[in-house]
Amino acid sequence: MQNNYSRKFKSILLFMSLLVGLTSYAQDIHFTFANAQNTNSDGNAYYEVDVMMQTINTTGSFKLGSGQLYFTYNTAAFGTNVNASSSFEVTQEDGYTCGQGIDLAASINIYGGFTTNDNTTSRVSWAFSQTFSSSTFAADNINEDATKLCRIKIKYTDASEDATFMFESGANYTDQFFTACGLADGGSTATANCTTEPGIQLVNDSFDSVGATLSNTDFEFVTSLSLFPNPATTFFKVRSENEVLEQISLYDVNGKKVFEKSSNQKEITIDIQKLKAGIYFAKIISNKGSQVKKIIKK
Repeated sequence: MQNNYSRKFKSILLFMSLLVGLTSYAQDIHFTFANAQNTNSDGNAYYEVDVMMQTINTTGSFKLGSGQLYFTYNTAAFGTNVNASSSFEVTQEDGYTCGQGIDLAASINIYGGFTTNDNTTSRVSWAFSQTFSSSTFAADNINEDATKLCRIKIKYTDASEDATFMFESGANYTDQFFTACGLADGGSTATANCTTEPGIQLVNDSFDSVGATLSNTDFEFVTSLSLFPNPATTFFKVRSENEVLEQISLYDVNGKKVFEKSSNQKEITIDIQKLKAGIYFAKIISNKGSQVKKIIKK
């Protein structure tokens, strides 16, 4: 009887030690933003920022599996339902963790299944999955050094508004990341089998959105710039309180450049008498940056 009790007790201790060992493997992960900037292309203004990921609290490193993030944004600047309106883009080029390739061939991406969805009118989600097994890349790709996970690009509907962009960190939107799945010795080209060899859910995540703030140069240029009258019939003026205007370009709704004028003043007048009535976009370049504003020709 005593031997049976002893064996049961030892079994319980062994189970508990395995459970503790498994639990202690989980890392504390931390998400931040970096390299926030305003950009312009095809007559449109965009806000761009890198999503950064790292471990904290001396919890080591690991191979990344799948994950999902939620972001909230200022609808006055970017409009509503940015995914449905094709205003939201996430890229993962070479040099970003989600753009990493397997060791055997860098052109074969470890991660795929990239998905974006509107969660509410002012919140959007981005998710990815693991395509190839943990055995296809030898080194841990998440550690205590902040590394670029992906890059966000979101189109302005009104670039004069505050470009507020933040992580959603409510209880329902955290703990969405896992370590890599698949056998460690599964082979150099093995696909991920996350059903029979799942990764471990990471339940200690934190978020800091401070890095999403634009630099003072970008902010000052946006807030000091005015375009009037708007709508206009024969002309409009562009005025900057602080910066010298270097060039104004006008684009139609199809992205075709229809007008361009150079300047070295803080105010410039644009003659639009020959343009057809409609919506245009003015790309304004100063000695401190660039900005795009919408102008309506009556």
